Amino acid sequence: MKQQKKIRFYILLVILFGLILNSACKKKNGLPIVTTSAISAITQTDATCGGVITSDGGTPITVRGICWNTETNPTTTNSIKLGKEGDDMFILTISGLTAGITYHVRAFASNSVGTTYGDDITFSTKKNLATITTTNVTSITTTTANSGGTVVAIGGDSVISRGVCWGQYTNPTINNSKTIDGEGIGNFVSNITGLIPNMTYHLRAYATNSGGTAYGRAIEFLTLIDPLVNYDHMLLGNASGATNDTSNASNYLMYKSQYCLSYNNTKHTPNWTSWHLCANDLGSVDRQNDFREDFTLPSSWYKVVASEFSGSGFDRGHMCPSADRTSTITNNSATFLMTNMIPQAPLNNQQTWANLENYSRTLVYDGNELYIICGPYGQGGSGSYGYALTVGNGVVVPNKTWKIIVVLPFGDNDLSRISSTTRVITVLMPNDQNCSVYTWEHYKISVDSLETLTGYDFLSNVPSNVQNIIESTVDNL
Repeated sequence: MKQQKKIRFYILLVILFGLILNSACKKKNGLPIVTTSAISAITQTDATCGGVITSDGGTPITVRGICWNTETNPTTTNSIKLGKEGDDMFILTISGLTAGITYHVRAFASNSVGTTYGDDITFSTKKNLATITTTNVTSITTTTANSGGTVVAIGGDSVISRGVCWGQYTNPTINNSKTIDGEGIGNFVSNITGLIPNMTYHLRAYATNSGGTAYGRAIEFLTLIDPLVNYDHMLLGNASGATNDTSNASNYLMYKSQYCLSYNNTKHTPNWTSWHLCANDLGSVDRQNDFREDFTLPSSWYKVVASEFSGSGFDRGHMCPSADRTSTITNNSATFLMTNMIPQAPLNNQQTWANLENYSRTLVYDGNELYIICGPYGQGGSGSYGYALTVGNGVVVPNKTWKIIVVLPFGDNDLSRISSTTRVITVLMPNDQNCSVYTWEHYKISVDSLETLTGYDFLSNVPSNVQNIIESTVDNL
């Protein structure tokens, strides 16, 4: 009997020990843990926020989201936006806010135990924008015009800047060219300078307050033709959007009777040179060899002199070549201005590049006219004495040279005659002494590829449906 009691006692002891052990090992359920994410993308009526759930508390999350109010520590009884089921990291957009108001927002997460909240974060919506109208464009010349606007209402805060902005594309912004014409409400007049002759512009008034920048309607206008300018040189477009405004020192547009170019006052070289070539440009005038400074640059800018390339191992490489302008002494001499030069590796300049120039003129002798644009790319090339980044007083040595040649049978209305079958020759060559290992044909690429490399928009005046075809094709003749 005593033995049976002992057995029962040990069984009960084992059962009790198991119950205690099970109770100790059982996980205790609790509340979730959630943090509130930073506020972003704040406008007058919207903002973006969210949360990160770092623990579910031991039971599945049933609801997650953000809540907000104008008072501190908002809860789910205030405005809420729910996240997707299963998302432990969620980003949500708050909408329907009031401009110029401070809000409090918290992330929340709920499980079967209850709801917890992240930190209270405050933000203020932007104030309402001003209301502005654009004045008609008047007093248009080759390079100037007048406009302005009227700030009808300041919006949620004082107007701290107003004026007009303009560019060659629709709906320009204050990131384009602009005037600054005071502040506050009312009328203002804007004097626009630095325009390009015979160019279409888009302009609109703007007004900026602490909420941002508001714009008036956009107006299109055309500057007058300058009778001294040969517009054929840029008939196919302005690849970099160059302007003849001195504040645009890295993309300064220069018109010559013989060619046009975009000059870079930081690199002291052209970004590109553009010209039209036909039989009338080719004559019997000797090469002038009068390399010299270009005094048509703004007076305060440094002017590269003819001797700066001496002893550098690089040629004074023409962009518009001397042999393309042999009809008169004046025309040939214009090609020797240093604004038309780049430091070019001798075997690039004298062989591969020169052979392409010679081939271009054979196309003209065969009855064609050409539209040509060429320029340097990058920095660092190899000349007779090896690799160099600059020569002279900081003249940048390019890494590559490029050229585009549009070939048309001689005729009239050239722009309208460019079609999907028009021949376009595009090349990209290394600016080094190994360039001449191959003929120029080896370096053919598409215009699209060159645009991707340079960031320029070539042939922009050609209708887009034609552009899409001729710019994607690599010449195979």
